[in-house]
Amino acid sequence: MKKIKYIPFYILCGILMILSACTKEELTTYDTSRSAINFISDSVEYTFLANPEDEYIQEVDVRIIGSPADHDRSFTVQVVDSTTTANADQYEIIGGIVKAGEFVGKLSVKLFNSSELSDTTISLGLVIVDSDDFLAGNIENSQFKISWTDKVVLPSWRYIRFFFCATPSTEAYRVLVASTGLLKFDLSDYRAVGLAGAQALGTQYGDYIKQWNKDNPDNHLKHDDGAKAGEDIIPRYYTRSKYD
Repeated sequence: MKKIKYIPFYILCGILMILSACTKEELTTYDTSRSAINFISDSVEYTFLANPEDEYIQEVDVRIIGSPADHDRSFTVQVVDSTTTANADQYEIIGGIVKAGEFVGKLSVKLFNSSELSDTTISLGLVIVDSDDFLAGNIENSQFKISWTDKVVLPSWRYIRFFFCATPSTEAYRVLVASTGLLKFDLSDYRAVGLAGAQALGTQYGDYIKQWNKDNPDNHLKHDDGAKAGEDIIPRYYTRSKYD
């Protein structure tokens, strides 16, 4: 019968010390001259619906892991093909910068509008890569996706119907965006402005319609779809002393 051989305790301690020394040596070779950098969120969606221009500069926040510097520093991103549907001529990566003394920086990307965006949404996937000033941070926070469109997607009409227009339609929504800049109006928006504020926004919407119809008597603003398609858009509020 074979005897089980035991490793003497002092030899085992020596082996553990050697392994520990190797681990420490590997840790000390890590590049500590550069801070790391991560995206703060993972995606954003932009619509050109309220933008009459053909381009828009989307800014994306990043945060450094490390210490701020006494000079501006830049960081680098690359396109991720697997999450990108936009063509190269539909965007321009301007660049990323972290200002001196700051822990938060910004990546700037120029987005271009086009006719195809009226019925589709495109996206650009980006990933942070090592640069002269920064290392890419945590893998789970190193990627970001920008989506953009000019497509009209009607928001909930529950609160819009009380202050702007009773019946939803694409054209009624376009007027809402054009006259107020609002992309939605829900309970949180109502709470933020209150009854008087909601009525003021409704009056702004109504005055836009009334003035348009006054300036264009043969081309009134009308519902282009929905239950009231072909009928004039009737606002809930407007300045009666001016238009009645």
